[in-house]
Amino acid sequence: MRRGSRILISLMVLLIFMVCLPGVAEPEDQVCPPATIGGTVGFDQLNGIEINLQETYGERASLIKQGNCSIAGNSNGTVTIYGETVSYHTVDYLDVEAFLQRWNGSNWVDITSRFYSDSSSIYVRGSSIITVTSGYSYRCRAVHHVRNAGSTSTQTSFSSPLFID
Repeated sequence: MRRGSRILISLMVLLIFMVCLPGVAEPEDQVCPPATIGGTVGFDQLNGIEINLQETYGERASLIKQGNCSIAGNSNGTVTIYGETVSYHTVDYLDVEAFLQRWNGSNWVDITSRFYSDSSSIYVRGSSIITVTSGYSYRCRAVHHVRNAGSTSTQTSFSSPLFID
């Protein structure tokens, strides 16, 4: 009887440690950048980059069919940022502004941006190679605009973070 009680108590103590112990090791302040929220992350195997697709369903909800952006490390102290805005049909004007952001330990900070626009088109896209400082996490944030016949739609997308060592 005593042996059974000891085993039961030992198992209960072990269970309590297993449940409580992982929370003890977590830091109070967030050191790593938070995960990207929203959109579908797809992996482009040809180019080795992750693409965060943000799609709006239903033309009545938005003129923007899809807005996405990505970041890729070039292994030479540079990254490539990419932004794209796609509408449901040919529109009067569309643009995308792709921002390179760096994680400073508590916030994403805009470093620089690139602007791409077009008119009488269904899409606009652009990419730029930018020199970065190693030892930081970077991501791309893009702001997408579409205007047609007096209506305007705006959407923001984010890439997954990329650490440059």
